[in-house]
Amino acid sequence: MDLTGTVMTRQQDITIMMLTVLFSNQVSARFCRKHTKQVLLVSMDGFRYDYPEKAKTPNFDKMAQDGVRAKYLQSTFTTKTLPSHYSMVTGLYDESHGIISNEMHDPEFKDDFDIQTFPDSKWWSQGEPIWITTRKHGLKSGTVHWPGGYIEIQGIGANKVHRYNDSVPFEQRIDIAIEMLAEDKFNFVCVYFNEPDLTGHIFGPDSVEIVKMVEEMDSLVGKLFSKLEQKGLQDSVNLVVTSDHGMTSTNYDNKLINIYDVVDRTYIKSTLEIGAIMQVVPEDGRDTYVVNTINKHPNIKAYRKDDIPEVWHFKNNRRVTPILVVADEGWTLTHDPDVTKRSPRTGEHGYDNGLVTMQPIFYAVGPNFVPGFFSPPFQLIDIYPMICELLSISPAPNNGTLDNTSIFLRPAHDYSSCSDISFDVIHNSP
Repeated sequence: MDLTGTVMTRQQDITIMMLTVLFSNQVSARFCRKHTKQVLLVSMDGFRYDYPEKAKTPNFDKMAQDGVRAKYLQSTFTTKTLPSHYSMVTGLYDESHGIISNEMHDPEFKDDFDIQTFPDSKWWSQGEPIWITTRKHGLKSGTVHWPGGYIEIQGIGANKVHRYNDSVPFEQRIDIAIEMLAEDKFNFVCVYFNEPDLTGHIFGPDSVEIVKMVEEMDSLVGKLFSKLEQKGLQDSVNLVVTSDHGMTSTNYDNKLINIYDVVDRTYIKSTLEIGAIMQVVPEDGRDTYVVNTINKHPNIKAYRKDDIPEVWHFKNNRRVTPILVVADEGWTLTHDPDVTKRSPRTGEHGYDNGLVTMQPIFYAVGPNFVPGFFSPPFQLIDIYPMICELLSISPAPNNGTLDNTSIFLRPAHDYSSCSDISFDVIHNSP
């Protein structure tokens, strides 16, 4: 009888059992990790990743020292306000959540999207925003001036909603959000500010005015810290301050392109949007001619819908027009130069999301963030699964991943381990 084989088998069994227990402990620790279950998400529109280096930002510096700062976030295409904000709160690419731009037409609805009218929830129903995911898990949520924050899906919306109104002062928006966290005990709250985007459009990303506005937004962060401390929330709220996209310089004097100077208007049925991109519907049977003619221009590129680069995660949605035209960085598309020049811009976004100038900031601080952590770049769509983790809820299907953010998450201060979990090991007789 060969006893060697028997001994080796038993040793292997013990080794495998030990590894199994160790692995189970690691996996269980991952799922039993305690979070404070309160998150405040703040978006400062058009806050380019390198703006803090242009100005004095003691409060952002404090966030980086006490929490997490990323080199930048990889924004989604298109790098525009509505699509990027909806990607942030759903974890979905534009083609997946359906808010493909600030202006769009839905052939199924036979209707046009106009954000000024607070479009019906049907437009947003291809994605599930975090304030609804929160409600589905029995928690409470609130939105403060957030793009699309008013929507309901299957009759479920945030517990409290403050629709966007640019006349409401920034500090008042903070007070509303703090009240939701302190008095209403909401688990998730998001608040939106339309700066420094507005200043960037008017004066450009390299202006003295943008430096001043960045410092004003930094001061706002300081006021937010103070209000959190006054309410005793600093040890219970995980604060995330981020943005939707960056900004680049433009010049209407020599970088403005009239699409009808490039291709005869008789070949185009309609267009949507001006700026970095333009959606084009050609006359029947004229798509090849329109694409080829536009592509003779050295500073713009036209794509048939099927040829839109996969890396943009944009083309697979019914709202995408047959032709998409994308301008080179700094160039502007229009269908009416006279009208466009009445509201001149020296800063713009909406360009290829691979451009570094299109990337926004990311800062986070709170009981579940590792202090002093400088993170490599990650994607805007990773914010949604990260917030779900901080709320200890299961995310809806999404394109993001927790892998990119789990490296700077930690247990809360009052929760050192998962030692209360026991593992029963069965000892078999030889």
